[in-house]
Formats: sequence, structure tokens, C-alpha cells
Amino acid sequence: MRSLLADEQSSAFRTFIAKECGPPLTVRDARSRLYLLTTGALAGRPRLISVDGAETVLMSMADLEGILLDLALAKFVEDLKELPRRKVRPR
Repeated sequence: MRSLLADEQSSAFRTFIAKECGPPLTVRDARSRLYLLTTGALAGRPRLISVDGAETVLMSMADLEGILLDLALAKFVEDLKELPRRKVRPR
């Protein structure tokens, strides 16, 4: 994703989310299936819910944490590799 342009990143991300979550549910459908949607999200099956033309993602906190921490950790390790070694002079 990082090698793509900003517009392409957004498009690729939205395509990936739509593929993983399936078609968006209306608020009415989401309300009637709330228990099933939340247990599904906890089992690793995110869903899209369409609210006034915009889409929201319902996913578990553990999945979100895994995504964010893995990316943050990868970026941190990448930055460590790029830092030059510090030269220490004797006192």
C-alpha cells in the first residue's frame, strides 16, 4: 500500500474493506442483527453498515489493536534500521 499514490491507497483500502466485510447493511438491518453482528466481529468477521450514505466498519477491538500495533511495530523497526550508529568517544 505504501508504494501506491495517495488516491490509489484510498481506493485499494476501500476495496479491501468492502471485500472483507461484504455489502453494507442498512441501519435497520444492523439493528435487527446487532447480536449476530457483534459476535461475528468478535470472531474476526467485520461488517460494513451504511449510515446516511457513509459507511462504518464494525470490528473487534482485538482486530483493530492487532492491525494498528503491527503497523506501528513494523514502522518502529524500520526506523531503527535507518538510524546511523552513534559514535561514542572515550572520556
